[in-house]
Amino acid sequence: MKNSGLKNEAQVAKIFVSGSVALPQTNDNGVRLFKESDLTDGIISGKLTRPKYNTSELKKSVDTTIFELLPNDAPIGDPMVLRSIYEAALKRIDELNALLERLNVTIGERDATIAELQSIIEQLRIELENEQLKANIASQQSTISNQQIGETTIDLQNAIQNSINEAIARVSLTARVEALLQENESLREQLFGLAAQTAEGAISGGDNGFTVKVNNGDGDAGQLSADLWAKCSAKDAGSRKMTNTLEVSNVTTDNKITKIEFVFDGDPKWFTVKSGASSIEPETSETYDCEFNNSVIGTSKKKGISPRRKTIGWKGKGQNHTGLALKVKVTFADASKDEVSIQTDLRKNRG
Repeated sequence: MKNSGLKNEAQVAKIFVSGSVALPQTNDNGVRLFKESDLTDGIISGKLTRPKYNTSELKKSVDTTIFELLPNDAPIGDPMVLRSIYEAALKRIDELNALLERLNVTIGERDATIAELQSIIEQLRIELENEQLKANIASQQSTISNQQIGETTIDLQNAIQNSINEAIARVSLTARVEALLQENESLREQLFGLAAQTAEGAISGGDNGFTVKVNNGDGDAGQLSADLWAKCSAKDAGSRKMTNTLEVSNVTTDNKITKIEFVFDGDPKWFTVKSGASSIEPETSETYDCEFNNSVIGTSKKKGISPRRKTIGWKGKGQNHTGLALKVKVTFADASKDEVSIQTDLRKNRG
């Protein structure tokens, strides 16, 4: 008989030392397969040479559970957590209990504050009602006082009016007539002075305090719609002269013109106003001369505004330049201001 199974002392010795590691590996189903030809398997074949059995030992072998040959199943116990998690949870519970105590203390303090504020609000409500009562009383007293003051004011106005009427009655009628005559004469002079100026073609300021009269030279029929006009030609660049003058009149009787400005608006700026008087007394006039600005019009036939001479021929025909306006601005002694706007027209011919 082969020395296999438990008779293989060498294999049994390995089992004692290594346990189930000394046995063949399990298959995919977890079963260990033994081969009869392999001396290390657990199958015993052949004839029994011992007709009698040791019953007690046999029972031991039958009842013994060889756990090394069984799968290691974890025992099922009570639901449990790691001690570290348990201790952390206890610590968190303690912290939350402490926080709850602090919050309860805070709530108690807030409740006390609310009660105190409610007491203050009630006190303020009482004070507000008292103040409203005082205000109502004061309003009623004010209404009564205003009525009394109104009645007193009416009486006082009546007394003043009576006094004025008596004073007027005592004033000399002749003196009143003389004052009215003087005022009438002043207004007459101012009106006739303004009327005379405008009748002569002068332009009046917006407040009728001064006028500007433009004395023009010869002009073409198409220029007469402008306030100030002049004409020149490209060939007279070295000899052209402007004869226009501006006569500024102060038609007031008692308000001096303290500042005069000539401001140009638009292009081309074909003329300038010469310096003159810086102030004008009431009921007087000052005259200011104008002159061509040859640097703009042209210092030669080939320069300046159109028309001008080219190397061959001319650039442009005879042309009217109407884009320039002159504003005459004045300031009076009483700080009031006024101005007159003058539209211009320059006719420039070739030759």
